Order: sequence, then structure tokens, then C-alpha cells
Amino acid sequence: MKVTLVKPPEQSTLNFGTFSLAVLAAAVRDSADITILDTTYLDLHASVKKTLETRPDVIGVTTMGLTSVEPTTHFVKALRNAGFSSPVIVGGHGATMSPLPLLDEGADAVVCGEGEKTFRELLQKGISDNIKGLAFLRNGHLVKTPPRPLINPLDLLPEPARDLAGPPPEGIALVETSRGCPYQCTFCEASQFYNGVWRSRSPDVVARDIQNLVENGAAIIHIVDDNFTVDPKRVLRICELLEKRPLFFYFSARSDDLLTVPELINALARAHFLRVGIGIETLEPELAHLICKPIPFEQHQRACTALRKAGIYTMASFITGLPGETDEMRRRCVDLAVKVGVDAAQFVPFQPLPGTPLEKGSGAPEPWAEEAAAQFTNEFRRHPVVASRLLKAARQFTVRGMLARATLAKWLKEGVLDSSHAELLTQELKKIDPGLF
Repeated sequence: MKVTLVKPPEQSTLNFGTFSLAVLAAAVRDSADITILDTTYLDLHASVKKTLETRPDVIGVTTMGLTSVEPTTHFVKALRNAGFSSPVIVGGHGATMSPLPLLDEGADAVVCGEGEKTFRELLQKGISDNIKGLAFLRNGHLVKTPPRPLINPLDLLPEPARDLAGPPPEGIALVETSRGCPYQCTFCEASQFYNGVWRSRSPDVVARDIQNLVENGAAIIHIVDDNFTVDPKRVLRICELLEKRPLFFYFSARSDDLLTVPELINALARAHFLRVGIGIETLEPELAHLICKPIPFEQHQRACTALRKAGIYTMASFITGLPGETDEMRRRCVDLAVKVGVDAAQFVPFQPLPGTPLEKGSGAPEPWAEEAAAQFTNEFRRHPVVASRLLKAARQFTVRGMLARATLAKWLKEGVLDSSHAELLTQELKKIDPGLF
């Protein structure tokens, strides 16, 4: 059986490439001839043509999030219009949240939740009520089978089939060390996708996976976990095993988890975990309680200060348009983001995602929230304190300094900085690193 796994075309600013498909392929490659395609940046016609050229018996399609559902429906419909009549199976977070549009446009089934065991059964048995974790249409009506139990322990899973996926985007190798999140943030679908359960791979298995990547030329590792630092003792052991590896790591964490064990941040720095993404979401106490993430401003600030002192570059996300957000809150959100001490900030519009406690309608963000989020992101970048903070870091020949230089150069090239600061910053950066421009 020939199976082609596809990441369909979409306008994506967060592209993990075909990593999730490599994870899925590893679970079924012993029983099928697998091809993996990343068509993210192709047009629809070219994507369909490239997919059909592999002559598949089954096509599997991934959806990263809710915004991936609409372009994936176009891809599925185009496959059918091109005459492909064999099974098309869709999975991923987006499909799990919103299976019906995909089924209406021609997908035979949607895999809900973790896909490894469900997809394997589908290839063996075809669509059936007896397969857990499945959604499909019967006589025009949606049928959803009972949820599939989560895979546990994760060490049972084989290493991703990276040999089938091709080189990772921008040369950054991806590694999954855990799945899920034990916290119950009301805006987030991760706790729904994984039933509020967090599971991890053992430190020795993680280190072995990373060692294999080193032997194949990896220099930067992106930990794709929703929350890498849930278990600080596990992270400390991973740091101990990786401390002498010639690598740099990117990861995601919560401020409160980072402060749980006093030595954790310094241990991460020694093991070259040198860029962290922190989901701060909001610095307003009322809104933080609404989303069940009541971390005080001072705790976020302490974490950012400790990370900065350890040489770890911090990127934070903030949500614009949460229920109950006032005009006054919006007026001060950028100043609070600057004051908390992060190196870079991305404001994103609130999405009332299906299946979450804050679910509303289709889950699409309000247009005004999208505009406000873009405005706040640029206001943060233009803030003189941010420029000063990054320029100070840029003068240091450390990884944080390198990332600060790259960040400022990117913002200058995009023209988002005020002209009064742009010329001075350009001159300073040219003195530090002429190769940036």
C-alpha cells in the first residue's frame, strides 16, 4: 500500500514542516510505503499535482490548528476535483476541533486526537465504528467514535521517520519530549486534545534521540512540547545529559514552572537552552483568572530577569481581545509587556476555539482583535526601552546577543521601527556585526 502524507498549502507564520507527519509515518512504515510532502508554500494546483504524482492508495493530511482547516478543505476538494477517489484521511489539532467542514468537502475520515494507533488501524481495517478516535459521515450525519486512550508511556513510540521528511525548516531539528499540559487554561485546546493529561519521554530516550540528530549534523534543536518544564526534575536530568553537547535549544515554558526549582534556569543555560517562548497571555489579574492562568506580574518579571541574567533570550506571547478586556487594559498592555522584561513580544488575537470553555461560534478571531494585535506587536518593537535592551544584549558575543542582533536587524529590514531610532540602530549594529546588512 502506498501512503502519501501531506502538509497542505497555507499562509503559515508558524511552520513546523512535516515533523508531525514523520511521527505518524514511524508508526505505520512497517506496513506501508510512505511518502511525506511539505507543500506549505506551493499554490493549490502545484500541491495537488505533486501529491498525485506519488500515485498514492491513501492520502493523509495534517492540520496544525484551526486556521489550517479552511485551506485544508480547499486542498481536499481539489484532490476530489482532480479525480482522486481513494481514501483521504485528515488529522491534527485543527481537524480534531472542526472535523465537519473537512468531511463535507470530501475527506473520508478525520482522526481525532493522537493519530498513531488510529491511523494504523484505518490502514489495516478501513473506516469502522470499532476504531476509536474517528469521525466520519454516515448518510450525511456526523459519526464520532469513542475517544482513543492516550499512548502511555511515550517511550513506546519509535523515533520519528525523519529520513522520509527531508531537512527541517531553516535547518532547525525538532524534538518532542512530552505531550499535553496539566494546566486547564480556558482559552487553550491543548488540554482538550490531550484530555488534560501530561506525559513525558524519559530523559535517557530524549538524550539518545538528540544524539542521533547531532550525528546527522543538527546544531539547533527546537523542543516542540507545549510545556517543556512541567517536571523540573526531569528537565534537570535532561540538562545533565546534554550539558556537553555542542547544541543550542529552543523551548517553551511557563514562568511559574521556571521558578519552581532555584537551579533550573541556570541548568538550562549551561545545557545551552538559550531561547524560550513564554505564554504570558495577559498581565491583567482579572483576565489571568478568567483564563485560569493566574500568574502574578511580579512572578513573570522575576522569571524574565533570571532568564536574562542567565543569557537566555525570551519571547512572550500576549492575547488581545479576551472577554472582559477593557479599553484601559488595551491602552496599557504594551507598557506592561515592556516592563515585565521580555526581549520580544508577539500579540495574537483571541480565538474562542471549539471544545474550550471560552468556545464561541466558529472559533475565528474578531477582525478588530487581529488589527489590534498587529498594532500592539509593532508598538512593542518601537518602544525605546526594548531597543535599548536588545542593543545592550547585541553588544555581547553570546547566543542571546546573536539573537538580539538578528531581531533588531529583522525589525529594521521590515521597516517597523521609527525612523528616528532606525538610523542610529543601523549604525550601531554595523559596528558590532557588519554582516547583518
